Amino acid sequence: MKRLTRTLTPALLAIAAAALTACGGDDPAKLITSAKEFLAKEDAKAAIIQVKTALQEDPNNAEARFLHGKALLLGGDPAAATIELRKALELRHPDDVVIPELARALFIEGQHQQLSEQFGKTVLSDPLAEADLKATLALSYGSLGRRDLAQRALEASLSAVPDFGPAKIFEARLQADGGDLDGALATVARQLEREPQNHEAWQLKGDLLNHGKRDPEGALAAYRQAIAAKPNLVPAHGAILTLLLARQDVAAARDQLAQLQKVLPNHPQTAFFAGNIALLDKDLEKAREITQSLLRLAPENPRVLQLAGAVEFELRSYLQAEAFLGKALQMSPGLDPSRRLLVLTYLRVSEPAKALSVLQPLLERPNPGSQVYMLKAQAHLQAGDLDDAVAAFSQAAKLDPDDTRSHTALALHKVLRGNESGLADLRNLAAKDDTITADLPLISALLKKKDFAGAMKAIDALEAKTPDKPTAANLRARVLLAQGNKAGARQSFEAALKLQPNFYPATSALAQMALQDGQPEEAKRRLDDALKADPRNMGALMAAARVKAGMGAPREEIVAMFTAAIQSNSTDAAPRLALVNYHLANQQATAALSVAQAAVAALPNNTDVLEALGRAQAASGDRNQAEASFNRLASLRPQSALPLLRLSDLHWAAGQREAAVQSLKRALAIEPENLAVQRALVDAYLATDQAATAVAVAREVQKQRPKQDVGFALEGGIEASQKRWDRALEIYARGMQAAPGSTDLATRMHVALLASEQQAAADKHAATWVREHPQDAGFQFYLGDSALARRRLAEAEVHYRNVLKLQPDNALALNNVAWLMATAKKPGAVDLARKATTLLPHRPVILDTLAFALAAESRMPEAVQVMQQALALDKGNPHLRFNLAKLHAQAGDAAAARTELDSLAALGDKFPRQAEVAALLKTL
Repeated sequence: MKRLTRTLTPALLAIAAAALTACGGDDPAKLITSAKEFLAKEDAKAAIIQVKTALQEDPNNAEARFLHGKALLLGGDPAAATIELRKALELRHPDDVVIPELARALFIEGQHQQLSEQFGKTVLSDPLAEADLKATLALSYGSLGRRDLAQRALEASLSAVPDFGPAKIFEARLQADGGDLDGALATVARQLEREPQNHEAWQLKGDLLNHGKRDPEGALAAYRQAIAAKPNLVPAHGAILTLLLARQDVAAARDQLAQLQKVLPNHPQTAFFAGNIALLDKDLEKAREITQSLLRLAPENPRVLQLAGAVEFELRSYLQAEAFLGKALQMSPGLDPSRRLLVLTYLRVSEPAKALSVLQPLLERPNPGSQVYMLKAQAHLQAGDLDDAVAAFSQAAKLDPDDTRSHTALALHKVLRGNESGLADLRNLAAKDDTITADLPLISALLKKKDFAGAMKAIDALEAKTPDKPTAANLRARVLLAQGNKAGARQSFEAALKLQPNFYPATSALAQMALQDGQPEEAKRRLDDALKADPRNMGALMAAARVKAGMGAPREEIVAMFTAAIQSNSTDAAPRLALVNYHLANQQATAALSVAQAAVAALPNNTDVLEALGRAQAASGDRNQAEASFNRLASLRPQSALPLLRLSDLHWAAGQREAAVQSLKRALAIEPENLAVQRALVDAYLATDQAATAVAVAREVQKQRPKQDVGFALEGGIEASQKRWDRALEIYARGMQAAPGSTDLATRMHVALLASEQQAAADKHAATWVREHPQDAGFQFYLGDSALARRRLAEAEVHYRNVLKLQPDNALALNNVAWLMATAKKPGAVDLARKATTLLPHRPVILDTLAFALAAESRMPEAVQVMQQALALDKGNPHLRFNLAKLHAQAGDAAAARTELDSLAALGDKFPRQAEVAALLKTL
């Protein structure tokens, strides 16, 4: 068999010969000299090859170890550099030479504490080396937040070498951090006069102009000077590209990228910007290919994840976009572009609740901006929250009414100012535009005007544009509900679910309708189906928990459901907040505090979670911790009145009335039209005998809301609290002129007339109001309550039955009529009471009425059983226990009655009906 031979080309022979020569014993001194020359040219790779060869010949060559460490540091491997530089120290290479480089390696590696501990007290003999070390220490102290030590190290550096470049640059950074931007720029300018080619100084000047002075042109010029001084300066290239992409100058960005590719073709930043430009060029496959390679290199980098999410969003791969963007926000909560894009992702897949949850941190900013409110409006409209949508669209238009880029905002602004031409503009924009940008504000505006026919027409146009989306069907259902067409609304909600089975707003609405119809099992089925379609659906999980709670499910089961919701999405605050609120509503303060503390640990930057922690701490009696939480909340949300409102509640509960009032004043200064604060101030002034000051607040509310009833109700209420009935009646009358349809003012006027013993005038007022407002069920209900309070039982029943004519499913009216019928021994009370319990299951007060009605028909075993159910739901209610004792007595069970009465007697003054308890005990 012939043996195959292969000949080498002359070039390969030359390479092989060179390799053999290199391995055969080059002079380490020559190799070290060569490495120094490469380092002078900043060619780290070539320098590393030379010193590695030298170290093969002489592993204990101290200078070679030092140069190896220096080359590794230049090449971007500080961890390996640290190892080599420490070996150089061990081999007694001069401290003045090694320590400055080792300090730099530790700093770049992020080992700030180790650096400060090891070299914080080191003093080098060479002035330049000393200046270099102290400058690095200053940077490290700054990173640790030790400004005092940073300043001392800076002074030591400049003392060793006055005007030492790195120290002067750090001095400028300290000036900028302290708010002296002009001083920082002056320091940099002086340094550049001394060192015109100092790339770090040019880079800093660019940063100061870009981020401090908002001078992008000046910043671009500075960054370009930095690149001229050091062509491979990645931060400067990145800053230029970021500025160019921000103003969508793709051509200039492409040219800049070409420069970066020449000097650093394989650098991750080069690939990152190439991916951004490919995205802008709509070359999505190329962009995806680049981002995939970047993700392999840096899977935890937030900006890489953001880019990947943007690419997947454009490719309509929304599930993958959600994953990337969600992870980016988890890594970097302040990454606003990721947050906005994730909101848009949720809007594209019709998940408005998630969109609103992600958007919330942007809404908490001092000046969120019109675009944030536009996103909020779209989410509310998609969810069918029409009033909230209109309010958000209005806010967006107010913030940016003159933006010529947003014709929709201009048109909506016209509508809000009462200019009918705005509606025509919106219709034209909606008709011309293939997107739904104008359709949603148009629908909102029409609904605000209660133009249901016009809204339906606009919804039809929206549906034609988005036939595969559930939004139009959902909005149509909401309009039908507003018109009282429940059957049509139900059909439209079903149509929305056919288009998107996991569209939760429709499921939620259908479940709510089922509850209103007295069908809790149907509501539960709806929500269970939603959870089958999407087990991570927070809204469905929490709604199902609330429905089960209403159906009397054990507390453990409800807590388990909320816990499952938390575990399925640990970064979503909603289920954590719901569980805190559930525990607080059930007076389980310790459990609420535990959940809130875990929530803050998991979501330390979420202000809603911090607010819940403060409430839980207050409920647990830990006032100091609650105050600390609310103060921290105030610092995080300086433009919000809520933290100060919470602090006011704390102060008031502790008897610190003046502190409470001061907190409310500060809250009002932040939000002058916050009605909750204004109401609280009125109450506080009244409680501290400052009625005149309370009136001033009420009148300010009237100025702010001249067409609303609330300011007049507040002022009239102040006068009523002082029993100045004539004055109160005068104010209510003025209020009814401003807000002619106000049930609240009509009710208050009737109360004032009765209180001032003007029975005839009260009757006339009531009759007139009922005649002019025949659909006002609220006023009829009030008349029923008023008659009941005065023991005019037949009259009360008439009013409650009038309510039922208008609202057949009003559970409270049904309950009250059932009680009145049972009191009068009329037949049919049990049927009405059962219907009320179906509509509002597991309400103790309604079960109490059912038990009373059953007893009135002498159905004692059933009556006792129902009353026991009521007491089981509200075990601490002594009135229910007394009613149970009476039923036991009526049923002839003296022992059971005595057991209940003895427990009531033990309460003493805590139960004011002790005379009745004693009287009933005597009959047993």
